[in-house]
Amino acid sequence: MAGLAWLDALATPLWLLHPDGLTFWLNAAARALSGLERDAPAAAVRVILSSRCPTALQQAAAGRTVEARATIHAPLTLPLEVDLRLVPAPRPSGLVLAEAPADSGARQEMMRLNEQLIALSYAYPDIRFELLRDGTILDFAAASPGDLNVPAERFLAHRVQEVLPDPAAGMLAAALGRLNEGQTVIGLDFSLPPPPGQAGAIKFFEARLVALPDSDRVMCSIRNVTERVEAESAARRAHHLLSDAIECITEGFVLYDAQDRLVLCNGRYRELFSANTDLITPGASFEEVLRGGVERGVYRVPHGDLEGWIARRIEQHRSAGPPMEMQLHDGRWIRIEEWRTYEGGTVGIRADITDLKAREAELSAARDEAEQANQRKSDYVHHLSHELRTPLNAVLGFAQIIHDEMMGPNNPRYRDYAGQIAAAGVYMLDLINNLLDLARIEAGRMDLHEEACNLSLLVDLTFGMMQPRACEAAVALCMEIPDDLPSLHADASQIRQMLTNLIGNAIKFAPAKDGRVRVRAELTEDGGIALTVADNGIGMRPEQIPVALDAFGQVHGRNQGHNQGRDRTAERGSGLGLPLTRALIALHGGTFHIDSRVGAGTTVRLTFPPCRVGGGTRPS
Repeated sequence: MAGLAWLDALATPLWLLHPDGLTFWLNAAARALSGLERDAPAAAVRVILSSRCPTALQQAAAGRTVEARATIHAPLTLPLEVDLRLVPAPRPSGLVLAEAPADSGARQEMMRLNEQLIALSYAYPDIRFELLRDGTILDFAAASPGDLNVPAERFLAHRVQEVLPDPAAGMLAAALGRLNEGQTVIGLDFSLPPPPGQAGAIKFFEARLVALPDSDRVMCSIRNVTERVEAESAARRAHHLLSDAIECITEGFVLYDAQDRLVLCNGRYRELFSANTDLITPGASFEEVLRGGVERGVYRVPHGDLEGWIARRIEQHRSAGPPMEMQLHDGRWIRIEEWRTYEGGTVGIRADITDLKAREAELSAARDEAEQANQRKSDYVHHLSHELRTPLNAVLGFAQIIHDEMMGPNNPRYRDYAGQIAAAGVYMLDLINNLLDLARIEAGRMDLHEEACNLSLLVDLTFGMMQPRACEAAVALCMEIPDDLPSLHADASQIRQMLTNLIGNAIKFAPAKDGRVRVRAELTEDGGIALTVADNGIGMRPEQIPVALDAFGQVHGRNQGHNQGRDRTAERGSGLGLPLTRALIALHGGTFHIDSRVGAGTTVRLTFPPCRVGGGTRPS
C-alpha cells in the first residue's frame, strides 16, 4: 500500500485494524505469522481481543496506547494467540496499528506447528469449521471443500448458515441455537442435492458440533458419508429383495445355521405352524422348536413312542435325508425337504400336501363314496348341459330346415323359425351372462358402477321391457312407489337385472286368471329402502325355498303352474334368477328375504342399507 511500503520490510508483524477487528492491511511478517498467502486479501484475517480487554481497539482508535491479548484468525490455519500493542494509526485516520512482539523464534515454532496442523487437517477426511456462537466462520479446513457444493472462498468472514445450501443451513442454525441454550455436543445427518443445473447424485453427510468450554467458539466437523450410505442402501435393497423373494415362495421356508439355530423363516412357514409361532424366533434351536410343538400337540405322534419319534425327526433333520411326510394334529399333511448349506446350516421347505393326500384318499375310496362327494358338481353340470343343449338343438334344427329349404323356397314359416332361433340364442346368452356374473361375484371381481338411481324410473323401464310377456300371460303389473322417495346410490344396471329376474319369475308362475305382480318401494325404520316384488302365483313350501335359491335349483317343473294353457316354451328357466339376485343385493351391502306359501304367491324383499339412500355416507 502506498505510504506503508517501508513498514512491509520490518521484521515485526504489523496490522492496520478497523475498530471491529477486521484487518485493513498487514505486512509480510504478519502474513507469515498468520499463514496467509501473499495474494490473499487482508480482510481474510480477523483479530479478536480476549474477553479481559474487549474495548482495547476502541480505546486505541481514540488515541490511547493499549497492551492486549488477542487471537489471530486466518483461513486454513489454526487460531494464533499473541500479545499486541495497539496505538492509533497516523493514517488513514480511525484505524489502529497493532504490533506483535519480536519473538521470532517462538513465531517460527508456532508457524511450524500450524503447518503441521494444517497438513493434518487436509489429510483428515472431515470438513472442519471453527465458528462463533452465532455461526460466523473463523476458520475452516477441508481436503475437498467442494463436497458441500460451495466455493471455498465463500467460507471466509461469513456465517455458516448463510453459506451452506438448504437443508444443511437450517439444520446447522437450529443446532447452534441448541448449543447456545446449553447443550455441548450435537450430532445430525443431512443430504444435499446437486447444484441447480448440474447433473449428479445426492450427497449424504454427518455433522458434529461441539461447544468449546470457557469460550464463545464452536467446533463443527462435517463428514461426507455418501459412499457408506449408498453401500448401506444397496445392502438393504439386496436384503429386502431376498426377503421379498422368500416371502413370495408358496411353501414354508426356514433356515438354520451350523449350530442348528433358527436364522429366518417366511410367513408361510409360520402359517403352517401357527400354534408354535411364539417359539419360532431367531436363535431358537431346532430341538426347542420341535419339542415345543410336540408338547402343544402340533404334530400327530404315535402313542408310546414320543422320545423315539423326536429322536428320529432330529436325526433326519441333521442328516438332511430324503423327503418325508408328516401329519399334523389338525389333520393336515406336510411334506418336508431339507438340504445342507456349505457352511453347515440347514435349508428347509415345508409344503402343505393335504390336498394331494385327500386326492389319494379319493382315488382309493369306493366309487359310491366318490360319486356322493361329487354329486353336487354332477348335478350342476347336468343342469347346465341340459339348459344349453335344449335351445341349441332348436337352433340347429330350425337352421337346418331354413338352410335346406325343406318346406320350399321362401316359405313364410321360415320367419317364425328364425324368430325361434333368435329367442333360443337370447336365452343361451342370458344364461351364459348370468353364469359369468355369478362367477365374478363369487370371485370378488364384480365392479359396481354407482350413481344416483330413481327407483320409479327403473321399475317403469323394467315394466316396459316385461310388458309383452305379462300381456301374453294375462298378468297385471302394478307399481307402488312414493313420489318423494329419495334416490338410491347403486348400480342401475344391476338393479334392473334384479327386477327383471324377480318380475320374470312372478309372471312365469302367475295363475291362469287374475295374475298380479306388485312392485313396492318404501323407507325402512332405520332409513334404508326396501324394494318388494310380490305375486299371487303358485308359491312354494318352506322346504322348497333353499332349493330355489341354489344355482339351477328348480322347484316346479317346466310346465307346472296355474297357467298351463299358455305356451311355456318361451318361459323356460335356468334356476339362476334368485341366486343371482341374492348375490347382487349382497354386493350392494343389502339383504335378501323371501316369503312364499303354496297357492298364495311369493314375496321377495330387497333391503338396501341407509348409507345408500339419498346423501348418506357411501360404503367404502
